[in-house]
Amino acid sequence: MHVHTCFSSDSTAPVEDQIRKAISLGMKHIAITDHQDYDYPAWHSIYLLSDTGDTEGYLNGLRAVREKYAEQIEVLFGIELGLQVHLGEMLNKYVAKYPFDFVIGSTHCYDGRDTEDPALYADRSEEEACRAYFQTELDNIAATDAYDVVGHIDFVLRDLPSKNRYFTYAKYAELLDEILLTVIRKGKGIECNTKTLYRGMGQPGPDTSVLRRYRELGGEIITFGSDAHRPDWIGGSFEVASKIVRDCGFRYYCIYKERSPVFLPLES
Repeated sequence: MHVHTCFSSDSTAPVEDQIRKAISLGMKHIAITDHQDYDYPAWHSIYLLSDTGDTEGYLNGLRAVREKYAEQIEVLFGIELGLQVHLGEMLNKYVAKYPFDFVIGSTHCYDGRDTEDPALYADRSEEEACRAYFQTELDNIAATDAYDVVGHIDFVLRDLPSKNRYFTYAKYAELLDEILLTVIRKGKGIECNTKTLYRGMGQPGPDTSVLRRYRELGGEIITFGSDAHRPDWIGGSFEVASKIVRDCGFRYYCIYKERSPVFLPLES
């Protein structure tokens, strides 16, 4: 439920290559969720569909592959929106305009900079940087309903100088609890993003402690996404992630069709 293709500026993977890889792994569903990040900081790449934001062209491309592979896998129309507070109402109107099955809402920047920008970490502690990111994320998800799940809630940990080495839930509990409670109140979900697992950070995104706390607070909607930008990343560490999610108390995971969650049993 989190896959990128050549429609994203940070991927060169043909859509069909991603789909064929998923079929080879025995998957029954795949959501293509390419980037649409409006008003992105100029420091980084343009994160718009095909660098122009052409949603109709994107959906037409997905319609063609959906039909071509219909007997082998269900292709779901997804998108990953970059959330920013000032975009809240515009994004609400945007997602209402198009027939998406699934929308990920992600925070990729804070303090006016991409999380990869070293300037964010030069003159303050990592804890201060994390707090700034989590507060931005909380503000973003409160400002709009234009998403179904929040993408990689602890995304900032990918780009900290020490990565996730010193992260603990307790250190940021008040902010993370409010993020999770906001997600639950809005009827949204979170994802278990496996990119940080198969790229060597030892934890999914978010961290196991966040997943466990989400369940303790009553969260039920969870999706799996490899955040794959190339075929060999499709389904990366899904078996490990499935066990982590079960150990956190979940018995079901979700896919989305027409913006509604479909609950499927987690296999042991």
